[in-house]
Amino acid sequence: MKKWIYYVCLIILLFLISIIPASAKEFKICTRTSTNLHVKDSFIRKDNIDDIMSTPCVDFVEKVYDYADLLTDTEEENLYNEIQNFIEKSNYDLALVTINENPKTNEVVFADDFYDYNGFGKGDTRDGLLFLIDMYNRRIYISTTGYAIKMYSDSRIDSIIDSGYSALKSEQYYNCLSSMIKSTMDYYLEGYPSSNQNIEINEFGKPVIIKYMNYPFVGLIAGIIALVVSIIFYNISRLKIKVGSTISYLKNKNITSRSDRLVNSVVTHHLRNTDTGSSGGSSGGSSYHSSSSGSFHGGGGRGF
Repeated sequence: MKKWIYYVCLIILLFLISIIPASAKEFKICTRTSTNLHVKDSFIRKDNIDDIMSTPCVDFVEKVYDYADLLTDTEEENLYNEIQNFIEKSNYDLALVTINENPKTNEVVFADDFYDYNGFGKGDTRDGLLFLIDMYNRRIYISTTGYAIKMYSDSRIDSIIDSGYSALKSEQYYNCLSSMIKSTMDYYLEGYPSSNQNIEINEFGKPVIIKYMNYPFVGLIAGIIALVVSIIFYNISRLKIKVGSTISYLKNKNITSRSDRLVNSVVTHHLRNTDTGSSGGSSGGSSYHSSSSGSFHGGGGRGF
């Protein structure tokens, strides 16, 4: 009898284990050591080893990292699929992170470091975004990198957060993140905002302002210059005719011309390109800053 009860209890236990959802935190992690930091060599500097070591190490392909356990397995899977759809259409990377503890100074540093030291980003300029829900500081933050800085201006980031903010306040975390992904996709389909049309991202991922030529104005100036040059040459040719006639006349009169000097001067103006070398600033409608890895990020966030 006791043996029969034992087997029944064992079957019930196995059944319960099979239907209980696995923890939402079961994503692949790695361990950083002084001999293997799990980051690209170009990101390692003498003054950022502690920043690297204090950054969780994950597999960048998983995209959803729910440390705070705010999502169910089904919600994580749905968000992953929504992220993959966004990545395929935009060629920008996207990661979602939730945390209960923050070992960094603030949510901005955590988001930037998590992105940099886990290999996120598309292309040489590592284009992409990271959404962070920081339950410790009660902050939500979006970090942008590469051409995502140009695509997602400060005002667009505010609007993306707006799209999920009411759900966030109501603790509907899946609805919050899903709405933000949709809004991010909508803005991508609109193209670069007019406020950022005059910026580009250089090979180091830094936004730089491009000064475009005003072609109608340049054409007008070129026309004026051509007219002035034509008048000058016309007058010079007339002067040569007059001078030649005068010399002939003087020769006929046995008068010798001692000297004749003509001096021309040309002033050339060169466009000078300047760089302030600032570690942060604004590129049109997107503010940006440098992270502990030396990378450049845009972004924005707020409390909840």
